[in-house]
Amino acid sequence: MAKKKDFQKEINKLMGQFKQNLKKFGKDASIFAKKGEKGLVKASKIGRLQLDIISFNMQKEKLYYDIGKRIASLRGDKEISVGVIKPYLQKIRKIETRVRNRKREISRVKKWDTQRKG
Repeated sequence: MAKKKDFQKEINKLMGQFKQNLKKFGKDASIFAKKGEKGLVKASKIGRLQLDIISFNMQKEKLYYDIGKRIASLRGDKEISVGVIKPYLQKIRKIETRVRNRKREISRVKKWDTQRKG
């Protein structure tokens, strides 16, 4: 009979430890899920910003192509004035500003995450 009581106590003790470990595991899993979700949101924001940068760079490349076409069409003229390409250059500057802004925003997203950890 004593062995049965000891066995029952040991089982109860193990069940108590199991419940505590299970609760701890549940809390840890919840924390990891939240971190994973935050990481996914962060990666999504950065990815969107990087796609914007790629799009802007493609626009800039097209403007360079257009400048080349414009200059080629004027090659019969002895002198090409800056005024001919000035509108293109203004557009390129605007695009470069947008690219810099997106890169700064990417840096902010990365810093925001590291600041929240501390």
